Amino acid sequence: MSSELIGELGQVGLTIGQGPVSNNSSTTVSNSNDENSPERKRQNVNVRPYNQSSRPVNRKRFRTAWLMFDIFKDWLRPHPSPELANCIVCNRVIKAGKSELEKHAAGKRHLTMLKEMNSSGNTGAADTRYARGEVVVLHEEMVGVQEFDSAYDESGGAVSVSSGGESSYKEDYDRKFGDSNKGTTGAAGGTGGAQSVDNSEGNYTTGIYTPQQRNVGPPVQMVTKAVVMNPAPNWKATAIVNGHVTRLDLSDYVGRYLVLVFYPQDFSKICASEINALSDRSYEFRSIQTEIVACSVDSHLAHLTWSKISRADGGVNLPKIPLIADPTHTIAKAYGVLLPDKGHTLRAHFIIDKRGILRHMSVTDTLVGRGTDELFRLVKALQYVDEVEEPVPADWNQQNE
Repeated sequence: MSSELIGELGQVGLTIGQGPVSNNSSTTVSNSNDENSPERKRQNVNVRPYNQSSRPVNRKRFRTAWLMFDIFKDWLRPHPSPELANCIVCNRVIKAGKSELEKHAAGKRHLTMLKEMNSSGNTGAADTRYARGEVVVLHEEMVGVQEFDSAYDESGGAVSVSSGGESSYKEDYDRKFGDSNKGTTGAAGGTGGAQSVDNSEGNYTTGIYTPQQRNVGPPVQMVTKAVVMNPAPNWKATAIVNGHVTRLDLSDYVGRYLVLVFYPQDFSKICASEINALSDRSYEFRSIQTEIVACSVDSHLAHLTWSKISRADGGVNLPKIPLIADPTHTIAKAYGVLLPDKGHTLRAHFIIDKRGILRHMSVTDTLVGRGTDELFRLVKALQYVDEVEEPVPADWNQQNE
């Protein structure tokens, strides 16, 4: 007997050993509606509705009727996934929950773009772009998916983003570029047109560039006092000089050129290579009236420990240049090189002339070590300009004079 019929008739009890069921048999039918009866409790436990899942059902699905609402009809369009929806005004994919859609409709950016679209009469163009599948930029409300800005490349193609089970990078590439790039080789596989980024992993056809996403944090607000051709920000700090703890001041270097070098942290392989390279050539800089000072956010005790470690073990072995301690980040903030989320500085250097004026500044990624030869050439070029009061061309070298 089916579970539906049992649910309609109640609990059916059969006595073992009885023959065929007849009107006089001991088959009993209980039509009790008492929810607390043992039979009803046993029925509720043992009988499960068809295809019932133990997980809660997601009710946030797209409803076609929403397209007739005044708040949605001008911009809302369905998405292939029933749990998502398209906004043809913002070129975004958003979650299909009614509350999410109402929140998006009240957004300042959305209202501004909707007003511009209505005033210019470009609703038809937006629908055409939607029909072509170009409304593919993800909204920040989509959980677990990285947001990409809605943008167009120089040729006017939309930047599309696919995630997981949606169209792959190669499918987007073939669909958007067609046969125009057949036989083209190289890192990008062609020029112009739309680019597509696929967050899923996989091996793609040779010649199609697969971008590697690097973890990028939120924008960092930096305020720097270091401006070229202006006085360099003053500083006073504890430093390690020839294995001894002392105090240094920017004013100590008035009358000589100074190269202020920032490096991320002590006990780093790249930083050790830089400090050792600058230390080995410090006599060359001193021969042209220039001093080098290296600074990091480490304490003077960390500097002292690092300076006593041999180069073979990753140390700097009593460098011939001072190591400034900036544990409070005061100097790093003044020169605008601090990474607050990392707690250390970028790799940078500043050239300060004998009057205390900042003449050159360079800030690079922490993963790339600086070139000592180029730093030496820049100091000599600035000194030559001060001497002759004439500009110098690109790749200038005093040996060529």
